[in-house]
Amino acid sequence: MNDLDIDETLPGQEIEEDIKEEVIRRETEFSSTVKSSGSSLSDYPTDAEKAESLRGWLYLIAGAGYGTLVVYLVLVIQQGMNIPLLSSGSEVSDTSGALSTAVLISGMVYVTIWFFMSGKNHSFFTEDPDKAKFYAGIIGLASLVIIAISWEDHQREMIISAILTAVSTWSYIRSSEMKA
Repeated sequence: MNDLDIDETLPGQEIEEDIKEEVIRRETEFSSTVKSSGSSLSDYPTDAEKAESLRGWLYLIAGAGYGTLVVYLVLVIQQGMNIPLLSSGSEVSDTSGALSTAVLISGMVYVTIWFFMSGKNHSFFTEDPDKAKFYAGIIGLASLVIIAISWEDHQREMIISAILTAVSTWSYIRSSEMKA
């Protein structure tokens, strides 16, 4: 009968009770310092509000980029207008070739970025989601070949349209992924 009892004491041994005092924390000191500084906890944005704000900015960048691309394609290339930062001051001699090349490059850059970023979510790639990156590589390489072939004639048009499309597409796809 030398076994320990349920409370892990030997028979006849007194139980020492540990009295732990509860620590009561008062938030009045914290709230008074917050109130005295003139702000409250509700003034600080939550993670959801920060994500929503970032999402809005990404949509703004995408819209501004696509808008600038349309202005560039229509007004600068097709109409031959001189717009600061978008035109070099010299007119495009072959407007139809420059416009078609810029539109083609913009489309290929868009499709490449779409395949790379969100193509795996398409039903065509449910069996092998990495196949979307394969197609992104093929289309990206094809656009580089077109850029190399047309470099002498339309380098400025291709570069500006590719940059505008890349930034806008990335911003749009990234912001739409944040919606979930």
